[in-house]
Amino acid sequence: MRIDKPFAALCGLILSTILFINLGSTVKPVPLAQPLEAFPLVIGSFKRIDTQTFGEEVVKNAGMDEYIMWQYQDAQGYTLGLYVGYYQDQVEGGIIHSPKHCMPGSGWEPSQMHEVATKTAEGKTYTISRMVMQKGSDTQIAHYWFQGRGRVIANEYEDRGWMLWDSISRRRSDGALVRITGPGNAGEHDSQKQMEFIGALLPELSRFLPQ
Repeated sequence: MRIDKPFAALCGLILSTILFINLGSTVKPVPLAQPLEAFPLVIGSFKRIDTQTFGEEVVKNAGMDEYIMWQYQDAQGYTLGLYVGYYQDQVEGGIIHSPKHCMPGSGWEPSQMHEVATKTAEGKTYTISRMVMQKGSDTQIAHYWFQGRGRVIANEYEDRGWMLWDSISRRRSDGALVRITGPGNAGEHDSQKQMEFIGALLPELSRFLPQ
């Protein structure tokens, strides 16, 4: 009997989630190194121009302990949205959900989804996820990753695996979802705008998220 990889990955995820829930009582909450409200107003060539918030019910359902949802803009007028949602511990009912499951909606449909490499000014390279969404003739680009406990991870299955391991070995399951979204009608030009922002963002995140 041949078992394909997606099915095996799903079974592994279900098993790890069951184990994780059973271990949840031994996991210790880990606060941020600094509150997210102290996040920089200027990141690289981008300046914050607006802030947004979720309703109480959304926050309750999502389960994050702290979050920011800010808009930044560069001198050329490219505007993007930054979301950082932090969980002191991830237990049943409060686990980070992948954007590829919750972002599509309101007429937006994913047309591309793949992993890309990004580099910081210090020369560190990370792998993150890119999702391109379409609604009629409009395009939106999103980049996202899971960050916590000293790791930057593009794939939610890998993130769950490390979360399970750290729950057992370090009694920690803290982590954050980081997501950048913005217009994508200009294609590669818009992708590069976001990548420039991300390159400047990653070192800042390391000052807030526990290692």
